[in-house]
Amino acid sequence: MKYSGRKLLLKKGSTVVGALRTKSFTINNEPIDVTTDDDDGYRKLLADAAGKSIDASFEGLFEGEDLIAAAEGQGDLLAEYTIELPSGGDITGDFFFASLEVSGEYEDAVQISGELQSSGEWTYTPASAPSGGV
Repeated sequence: MKYSGRKLLLKKGSTVVGALRTKSFTINNEPIDVTTDDDDGYRKLLADAAGKSIDASFEGLFEGEDLIAAAEGQGDLLAEYTIELPSGGDITGDFFFASLEVSGEYEDAVQISGELQSSGEWTYTPASAPSGGV
């Protein structure tokens, strides 16, 4: 099944972060390299990750100063965010507000872009299977 990009949502707590046009996230797994001379030059990795992280980025239109206040550190730079997937699943955890850029061209709308970085464990909840018949 395919989904509309506007159904991928970024929420702080239970509130949708508004005026966004582009949202993306990357799940990172850092490998543990256990290569030795016995491996004849081929890299060998453990099945476990050394570290796991999620980086989320967003772009959109400037719609007030809430994001500036959050990025500037008024309140806590570490807060609970949810990445709501268009399939109905979600990823929830604490994210650090790492960056925010505000830009504007002379004859265009003021744009924002930013990045969040996970801190600690997160929870992935897959979409529940649809109930009912065919």
